[in-house]
Amino acid sequence: MVEKIKRRDFLKTGAGLAAIIASPIAISKAEEVVIPATGKPKAMLVDARRCIGCKSCQVACKEWNKLPAEKTKISEAEFTNPPKFSSISWNVVTFKEMGNYDPKAEGTGGLKWRAISLRCMHCLDPQCVSVCPTHALIKHGDGPVVYDANRCVGCDYCMMACPWHVVHLDEKSKLIGKCTMCVDRIEAGMEPSCVVACPTDSLQFGDRDLMLEKGHDSNAPYIYGEKEAGGTSMICVSDVPFEEFGLPNVSPDPPSTFNLNMLKPIAGIGAIAGIISFLGYFMHTRTSKISAKSPKPKTSEQKKTKEA
Repeated sequence: MVEKIKRRDFLKTGAGLAAIIASPIAISKAEEVVIPATGKPKAMLVDARRCIGCKSCQVACKEWNKLPAEKTKISEAEFTNPPKFSSISWNVVTFKEMGNYDPKAEGTGGLKWRAISLRCMHCLDPQCVSVCPTHALIKHGDGPVVYDANRCVGCDYCMMACPWHVVHLDEKSKLIGKCTMCVDRIEAGMEPSCVVACPTDSLQFGDRDLMLEKGHDSNAPYIYGEKEAGGTSMICVSDVPFEEFGLPNVSPDPPSTFNLNMLKPIAGIGAIAGIISFLGYFMHTRTSKISAKSPKPKTSEQKKTKEA
């Protein structure tokens, strides 16, 4: 009776796990963790042609979000400082020197500088939200992707999922840090702090459809963020390819759709693994029972005792 109960419990558990693995309902999707928009979706227009690299946006981000300073080093070959995102550096101004200097040429001698202010792209269908098992990352319908530290378990899934490597974990607190698009300011009817601090209007903020319209009307030959990863809330324009700034070539396919398609064969493998596990358990139990009932061969000592 004990063996029957154990086997029945195992069967129920195995079937339940197989159903969870195989069911698409169990897959966390970004659209299931969205706070409805209070108005039109917002976005930021980032014009690299207007950026002078003053880093006012970086300072404003630190001040508004009360982020501590980060110890960095000055590099002779690189003016980007800090050099990359971290859990306490959410806004990074990337510098790029382009062309070969010719002292005989007019103007800058063929050399030009470009800078661009970068932060979380706040995807329309964020992959980081899709992979978060505790819903610590939440997508606002107004645009921002925000973070709830009370739900975070430090699994690093969001870090691996982000195509731009924006999300970083603080090793001491085991919590992540990233741009929130100043969601508290947006909810109060204000612009993000970095936008307010920009002296050249390199950063502009408003309804996403209006920012897209401005981007297309700017006559910039390159636009980034409109379609990448299914679309983002950062519409970037430039007169040089965005690869020059180190931005990756990201597929326009929505990441949650990609994840679902990717998990279909995994779900099948999970179901098969559950069945194999059950059969293995059944065969092992049956073999043990047969072995217990079968007479054991007599040892040499037992044979000697019988003969005596």
